[in-house]
Amino acid sequence: SWCRGRRPDRATRLTDSHPVRNRGLAEGAVVAGFQIDLTEVFPDNEVAQETFVIGFGPSAHGEEPLPQNAELVPLATTDLAAVLVPDAASVAAAGRTLLLNTVSALSLVLTGAFAVLAWLGRTVILEPHLRLDGQRQELAELAAVSERAKDAILVTNLDGEVLWSNPAFEGLTGYSIDEIRGKKPGTLLQGPETDLCAARKLGSAVRNRTAAACEILNYRKSGATYWISISISPLTDEEGDVYGFMAISRDVTEAREQKDAILKAKKEIERQALQDPLTGLPNRRALDMALKERADAIEDGATVIRIDLDHFKYVNDTLGHEAGDYVLNEVARILREETKHDDLPARVGGDEFVLLLAPRATSRDAIVLAERMLARIKSTRRFDGKTVRVGASFGVASTLDGLLPLHELVIGADSALYNAKDLGRNRVCLYSPELHRSVLDRRALAREMRLAIANEEFVPHFQPQFDAKTREIVGVETLVRWQSPSLGLLYPDAFMPVAQQLSVVEEIDAIIFAKALNQIKALVDDGLAIPKVSFNVTAERIQDEASYASVLNHVGGPKVAFEILESVLVEEQSDAFRFSLDRLRDAGISIEIDDFGSGHASIVGLIHLNPDVMKIDQRLVMPAPHSDTARGLLKQIIGMAELTGLKVTAEGVETHEHIRILTELGCDTLQGYAFCKAMNIDGLRSYMTDRGSSNTRRAKH
Repeated sequence: SWCRGRRPDRATRLTDSHPVRNRGLAEGAVVAGFQIDLTEVFPDNEVAQETFVIGFGPSAHGEEPLPQNAELVPLATTDLAAVLVPDAASVAAAGRTLLLNTVSALSLVLTGAFAVLAWLGRTVILEPHLRLDGQRQELAELAAVSERAKDAILVTNLDGEVLWSNPAFEGLTGYSIDEIRGKKPGTLLQGPETDLCAARKLGSAVRNRTAAACEILNYRKSGATYWISISISPLTDEEGDVYGFMAISRDVTEAREQKDAILKAKKEIERQALQDPLTGLPNRRALDMALKERADAIEDGATVIRIDLDHFKYVNDTLGHEAGDYVLNEVARILREETKHDDLPARVGGDEFVLLLAPRATSRDAIVLAERMLARIKSTRRFDGKTVRVGASFGVASTLDGLLPLHELVIGADSALYNAKDLGRNRVCLYSPELHRSVLDRRALAREMRLAIANEEFVPHFQPQFDAKTREIVGVETLVRWQSPSLGLLYPDAFMPVAQQLSVVEEIDAIIFAKALNQIKALVDDGLAIPKVSFNVTAERIQDEASYASVLNHVGGPKVAFEILESVLVEEQSDAFRFSLDRLRDAGISIEIDDFGSGHASIVGLIHLNPDVMKIDQRLVMPAPHSDTARGLLKQIIGMAELTGLKVTAEGVETHEHIRILTELGCDTLQGYAFCKAMNIDGLRSYMTDRGSSNTRRAKH
């Protein structure tokens, strides 16, 4: 049996009955009822006109036919089927809706697809294409620039193997791209003189994929060397990954040669600045630098030897400067041969040398070395067929002796050297505690001297000069004394060496000159006749403008005479010195040669300078009473003076026998203790007054 349900939104209840037969007769029926939910068969829709269940199959017969457009769905395990009869109008409406929705969906899909396609086309196709065109253009421009660049350009891969080079590279190295492609530049361009540090720097940059720059010596294909300034930079792609390197190099050979020449010249200048040009020894500046370095290791101590050649000036004067240079080089050779590697021998002046010994060397070591060098320096030499002899005085000082700090070490060695000269030269003298006390005393004296100059404590003393025949006073020699409030009256021997070291002799002379002229003028004004006042002067004072001006200001007093040491006359033969003498002579100053016979002045030079008076050295005068030789020398000197028209003064006249002998030999003027000692102005006044009274009494008798 079958039934139809026309309510598609509800379940359909079915009843199924089957007859019970016995022997062909129906004895009863089995009836079953059940419910079917048609919404589970046909989803919800708006086109169903009706839904129902029908029976079909072997048991279904006599059923009415279904509508033509009905949808039939068999129900599993049964002979039933669900049927949906659509409504034609609803189906048409649904079709139109479906078509519209489909068209809309297709439009939307196509629009989106075309939009995505357009974006992808621009991003994936168009923009890369445009960028590629731009890169091609940029690469073309870069290639054109590289082809024309003066700098050599090289491109390598990550392993440093050459991929490309420009023509400038071939012009620089001599290698074409075909010769070096696939090879590493270092294997071709670097050689035995290439700086390994620079090569390692470039290699490290390649390994670490970083930039680097340096100057390096390379080799051309021909084997010639050249310098380049090279910079290498990593090449990266769009993702920042390094894919190779570019090296740009420039030939800097000429600039490098100029730089090297400048450095060489600088080193040469520095060497010359630290080296004595004649002997090749280090100079004073080098010694000062070495002493400063030694100060940083003062615990090792410092010991110096000060060397001054004896009689070197005689070699220059008699044998010429070439002989003098020969001697200096010989001494330098001895110093080199006698010293060790850590010793520093230096030439610090004309014939002055200083030797700074190695650290921890003692003063005893220095004395042994100095005595060994002295023995070699004193040995006789031959130069240009002539015999050359010099000696040397040595001064030794060491900080290890506990007397001197480092900065006073050379001064201490100087003091020891002067002591060696005072003791007779050609010897070695150590800066000892006794000498140290003497130096301290001289320093104290130097401090006092500076105050004395400021306070004008220096005073003139006068020693009269007498006519050899009449015994009348014909002049006075002015001598310097220091009237110190704390030290008392000091003679020149006590302070002039210190004054010379302080370079204040000229200042002392100026004080004495002014005071002496004023004091003598006062005597003359009182009627005491002083015909002449003599002053001992240095070569510097002769040429000093201030001294000359003071002479011009002296008007109306006694005649002024300048006594010049014969040694100065020998040393100073310059045109400036002669001009200064002539200028003083024109101003009325008498020029006298002091200590004649001690300085080896030539007769020709003496005549050329034409002094007014020649004063014989007292070392020739004093032995005259008991030496025939001395008397013979005096006779010859006086005779020479008479021939040249010079007046002769003898100093050191201490006895009446001196007076007799010198008068007989023809001296014009006598001076010495036989008459009187030097005295201050009050003593001179008293002496002249008493002498005048005595002459008056003798005249009356």
